[in-house]
Amino acid sequence: MSAAPFWGLKRFAGQTAVVTGGASGIGWAVATRLAAEGADVWIADLPGKALARSNANPGFHPLDLDVSDEAQVIAVLAHVLATNNRIDVLVNSAGIVHEGTAQETTRAAWQRVLDVNLTGTFLLCRHALPSMIERRAGAIVNVASDAALVGQTGQAAYCASKGGVTQFTRAAALDAAPYGIRVNCVCPCFVDTPLLGAWVDSMADPALARAQAAATQPMGRIGRPEEVAAAIAFLASPEANFITAVVLPVDGGATVS
Repeated sequence: MSAAPFWGLKRFAGQTAVVTGGASGIGWAVATRLAAEGADVWIADLPGKALARSNANPGFHPLDLDVSDEAQVIAVLAHVLATNNRIDVLVNSAGIVHEGTAQETTRAAWQRVLDVNLTGTFLLCRHALPSMIERRAGAIVNVASDAALVGQTGQAAYCASKGGVTQFTRAAALDAAPYGIRVNCVCPCFVDTPLLGAWVDSMADPALARAQAAATQPMGRIGRPEEVAAAIAFLASPEANFITAVVLPVDGGATVS
């Protein structure tokens, strides 16, 4: 994608943004998009990942964070608030995938997927919202999945966790609306991220797996992280000030039927 697709937009000038899963994939695309539009961006990821990314890209603030650890969530957000005195945008992009049917998935695997994908989203929202409520301003965008909208074989825990993200988004949006805070989520399909790459590489024929993934999309290709980031940036921006509780597919039409 072109390195300068934003037409000079500066919708986040003077704002502070926190992006979980921010060191790679959709999270990194979001971080770079928000920074390009003027935000002071904090990227939160597993130990070492955010630091390595920020070292290679000066201007981003790194945060070590396991989103399923509430104590870490509290400490990280407190640090951002102590430094910048505000959090204007929170993007919950951290997530993991586990392959397994309902009968194959272990209790431990089930719990870990829910802890990261669903509980992690809840914890970040829970502890970011008080400062937003106090200022009566803020925007949260959660990253769910097309698996939240349609069933997928061999993805029992993942489908459940992402379905939970969509319903949590709607509930949180209604609770936050009286304070002028908006909560939305996006549902990407196959997107060309390291997570997808790992899944493709695990297949017996990676090239065939990638081609089949692309063929399942009505637009005939895999999505790009920058395309999802553009949707997230819109939902987090002032242009979307009257949009909340939206579950937006960014999937090339994959969930239409």
